[in-house]
Amino acid sequence: MFFLKDFPNEEMVARFRSILPHADADGVQIFIRLLVLGSECLLQLDRVLGAHDLSHSRWIVLMLLRRREVWQALPSELAKEQGITRATMSGLIRGLEGQGLVTRQPNEGDRRQTVVVLTEKGAALVERALPECLGLMERTLSPLHGTEKDELKRLIEKLFPLGGA
Repeated sequence: MFFLKDFPNEEMVARFRSILPHADADGVQIFIRLLVLGSECLLQLDRVLGAHDLSHSRWIVLMLLRRREVWQALPSELAKEQGITRATMSGLIRGLEGQGLVTRQPNEGDRRQTVVVLTEKGAALVERALPECLGLMERTLSPLHGTEKDELKRLIEKLFPLGGA
């Protein structure tokens, strides 16, 4: 998380320019604002999910399972899709298992492996929490109107192409 309430003003930027004359001061200011915005979005999402005894990391696991036609996946697939290590995924799965939201079962295709399966309780939680999450997203973007949303989407995709690093 990155929180900063006192954004660099022109005086601060001028001091940094004396140290790093070729630095892109506007770019630095925009980047800091992106960090703060992302952190604030995660904080707000964590508040919504916290009411359901979830972190956003656990929520992502539930969503990765729920969006599949068959609500199951290998732990390694989930780790890759979330961009985390297998060890971290194992901890998330243990926590979700403890809440009764997922179970581990032998893989029908290879009994040496286990698959993570979304339980009915887990699916019901997704159905309850999803409208709240979508509401948060809508409220966050509500100051933007039609073409502004399109422009923001275009700029974000230019910075972070889908499927990119």
